[in-house]
Amino acid sequence: MNNETSKKGGFKLLHKPDKGKMGALLIVFVWIAIWNVIYQAVHGIWADSSIQIVNWAFFVTVTLFFMQEELTYKQRFWHTLIGGAVGLLLAAGIVVICTVIMKNGIGHLAAVGIPLIAAIALLILLHPYLPAVFNNVGFVYLIIAFVETDKMITLLPSYLLSLLLGSLILNLGCSWLINVYTKVLTKKAIEKAKQQNT
Repeated sequence: MNNETSKKGGFKLLHKPDKGKMGALLIVFVWIAIWNVIYQAVHGIWADSSIQIVNWAFFVTVTLFFMQEELTYKQRFWHTLIGGAVGLLLAAGIVVICTVIMKNGIGHLAAVGIPLIAAIALLILLHPYLPAVFNNVGFVYLIIAFVETDKMITLLPSYLLSLLLGSLILNLGCSWLINVYTKVLTKKAIEKAKQQNT
């Protein structure tokens, strides 16, 4: 019994994945690589545009999508899209509220701390009730959005558009391709089983 427990809960540095999983990962790798090349080839087109496709906001969607292993692909899609949008909107809200509070003579620490704590409270305490809305994806987008705090409000439409396109192109694209791949594997397994039974 102790051996079984240690096997299940123990740390294993090297693990041999099954053939089907490696095939799915290869599909994900190729799809993301293709879109990286496409992005690099065309991103200069919108460089002078008021709304741009932001690299991190576009590509981080697929990372967060596949980190949510306990969810179905459909749930992952909505958790990533909605959670990411909420995180970005909370980040923008923090900047706006902070600016208003500071204009009223309140110090910087309180001006930042009050809306920031409120946003964190929403993400943590409302997660059990609205997991698709308040989740870890929102945390990630909120944190990264603060890298360019001074441009937060200006870039918000670009961030939201990038999140949407990343979710549609990368996440739905990967989901569809993996679904097709899984159906092919299942069909082959059924045919093989039939042959063995005859």
